Formats: sequence, structure tokens, C-alpha cells
Amino acid sequence: MAALHSALLAHEDTYIEIKGSALVGLPAKYAPAEFDQKAFRLRIGKHAMTLHPFLQSFFDSPHDLRVSASWYHDSHTLPPYLLLRIQPKKRDFRYNILFNLDTLELIELSVTLQESESTSRELAVEMTDEGKAAIRDTIETLK
Repeated sequence: MAALHSALLAHEDTYIEIKGSALVGLPAKYAPAEFDQKAFRLRIGKHAMTLHPFLQSFFDSPHDLRVSASWYHDSHTLPPYLLLRIQPKKRDFRYNILFNLDTLELIELSVTLQESESTSRELAVEMTDEGKAAIRDTIETLK
């Protein structure tokens, strides 16, 4: 976890704009790129998934969503990824869902606690193997 967190901090992600359901800013290799926030349907290239109800629950409260990605970093540490940051309004924490851009597999779930204006702490959300498998089973390969 510490190595993963260090890798994320080692470079700057590219901000991905959401226009309707289109994710704008990824290379053509990942087209089409879409996230339908009402249906919780994510599509990157030839892979698509409807977010598992556990992941959908992170969107339950009014929130702000930021999407970023990286496909140009050292892939020995971390594969190309898409990061969803869900910031519940008027709360001092946010959820982070990190997906593999090439496969849509879940890389990591975490919560960032804002302890003060200048201090935050990241906590991994531990999942059972069954939970991870249930999320993985929602991924489909499209033609």
C-alpha cells in the first residue's frame, strides 16, 4: 500500500473532464470512454462494467466527482489507471476508486481523511477475496 501511495504521489495525474457521460482527455486507445453517473456504467475502450452496489454506495450522498488518469507513468509500479474521487459535500473525507485503464479491474479502494487544512491521511479499504471477485465479475469485454 505504501509503495502504491508513493507511486501516485510521484507524478501528476491528468484531469479528465466529464461532458454528459463522456470522459474527455484520455488517449484514443481508450475510446470510447464514458461514465454514466445515473446508471453507474463505466466504459473504457472495449471494457465496460456497471459498478457493483458496494461501489455505488460511495455515491449515495450529495457529492462532487473528480476524475483523473495516468497512462504515461512507470508501469512497473502501477498499471495505467483511472481514478474516481468522490467528495461527499460538507464532509472531511473522500472516497478514491482506482481502476486499471486497460482492464477496468479494481486496483485499490481508499478513503482520504482531511485531518486539518494541511494534513490528510489515506486509509485503504480492505476487501475480502469474494468482494473483489464480485466486482471483477461485473466487467465485460465488448466487441
